[in-house]
Amino acid sequence: MLQLSVNRDFSAEVIQAIAFSPAERLRRALAGRWSLLFSHPEDFAAHGFEADRWLSCLSEELERLDLAVIGVGGHDRRGWIGQVGGRLMPASEVDDLLPADWRVGAREHFVTIFDGALRARRTIVYAAGSAVPSPIELAQTAAGLRARSWPASSVCRVLQRA
Repeated sequence: MLQLSVNRDFSAEVIQAIAFSPAERLRRALAGRWSLLFSHPEDFAAHGFEADRWLSCLSEELERLDLAVIGVGGHDRRGWIGQVGGRLMPASEVDDLLPADWRVGAREHFVTIFDGALRARRTIVYAAGSAVPSPIELAQTAAGLRARSWPASSVCRVLQRA
């Protein structure tokens, strides 16, 4: 049971930080929305002349599909995750979200699609430095899974072409 001092005035954020696990805080913040968790969001960043247009299109598509994005990393709000209204989480908190028996190799990165209850529905694993799908394509995959309400989670490994 959570006990607070009568002599102190705690804000709602402080009480949540004390009372809830990182996974529970995220679950409450997402409020039942499906989400995409990017282990290495920088792999998906668009750079160059069309970067602003890419961010605008991605933001519109995420809003249209009612999806949230989560990135593993620090608190850099300048990255694309922050610019489309997503959340960043420290790597130490992400372990609470993933199934206990699930592991990736040292040179593997992943994107996990979570349902509204933060259950992993599909994980796409890819090798560091390999070509990756667009976050818009991943968002559409998540929307398709939500529409079908697939009960089981699955792991897909992206194979590099020789």
